[in-house]
Amino acid sequence: MTLNKEEFKTLLMLYAANIDGNIQSEEVRIMLEKSGFDTVERMEKLFSKMNDAEVLECIRENKDFYADTEASRLDLIHDCCAIIEADEKCTLMEEQMVRAMGRLLE
Repeated sequence: MTLNKEEFKTLLMLYAANIDGNIQSEEVRIMLEKSGFDTVERMEKLFSKMNDAEVLECIRENKDFYADTEASRLDLIHDCCAIIEADEKCTLMEEQMVRAMGRLLE
């Protein structure tokens, strides 16, 4: 499935937000600031229909388009960090998620 740049970024942020199994309102607020209501709404619907393997495959399919430079990868990871830090606590699982995201986007 091919996504545009904003959809791809939002999918990554949703994946990061959902790592603890619960997307918080603070996390949604940051997504809305970074991507806009229409994109977040559209991607939330898609994300809710996908399992982890499908999300990861979609990320792999699109990363060459939107994470093709070190700068673009760092921007995406920064956005995911903002999501993880939205609730002002960072669990070990969330820290591991950031590391895994970096490897996934390489």
